[in-house]
Amino acid sequence: MTNSSTTKQNIVSICLWLLIWQAVAMIINEEILFVSPLSVLFKFPELIKSFIFWQSISFSILRILAGFFISTILSSIFAYIAYKSAAIEAFFRPIITVIKSTPVASFIILALIFIGKDIVPMFICMLMVTPIVYSNVLNGLKNVDKDLKEMSKLYDTKQIKHLYFPSLLPYITAAIDSGLGLCWKAGIAAEVICRTIPSIGNQIWETKFYIETTEMFAYTTVVILLSVLFDFLIKKATRAVLKKYNVEVVK
Repeated sequence: MTNSSTTKQNIVSICLWLLIWQAVAMIINEEILFVSPLSVLFKFPELIKSFIFWQSISFSILRILAGFFISTILSSIFAYIAYKSAAIEAFFRPIITVIKSTPVASFIILALIFIGKDIVPMFICMLMVTPIVYSNVLNGLKNVDKDLKEMSKLYDTKQIKHLYFPSLLPYITAAIDSGLGLCWKAGIAAEVICRTIPSIGNQIWETKFYIETTEMFAYTTVVILLSVLFDFLIKKATRAVLKKYNVEVVK
């Protein structure tokens, strides 16, 4: 299936779901309970004139992306250390399992006790992405071609640049595909629970408190659009690097 046909199908699907949303809203006919997409759309001109709207978006983007990229770097380093030592890998295994299994809300509340509420969303993003990147990078390292490793030693090439980096790229890309969306969900949830100011999460909390359902839907739509946008941009960048090294993404 070509990219153009896939794009067309996605657009048609989105339009159909918007029509379903509009139809359900018209049937319920209670804006305070379930707003229509048209109401959300008409809310945006009001929001974009507000300073707090842009301030909240900017700070949320900063926290979430900072948590994501810091976690990606640290998790890759930990994975490399674990790859070099079976004992270290065994040491990390229980904590990775705990992070995977524990509900996000539990981590948010625990983090709120020990660290400031302004730091919690970034910390939660780091925590949620860690198992994904760690596992993918570790698997990538374990699947590096042994013959290539021997050749790199024989010809004295820089292993990280010429061997490990190209081999790990598809695994890192797969981790980014899985982790970025999770980062947005976990990060915004942390902002809502912690009432981090300024943030999209705090704005969502305030709309719930003042029963501003239309505004809540509008901010939720912003989160979805930001998640899709940054996912698209990072995928474009990573796929450009993949193309440079002539490697494929691990599904």
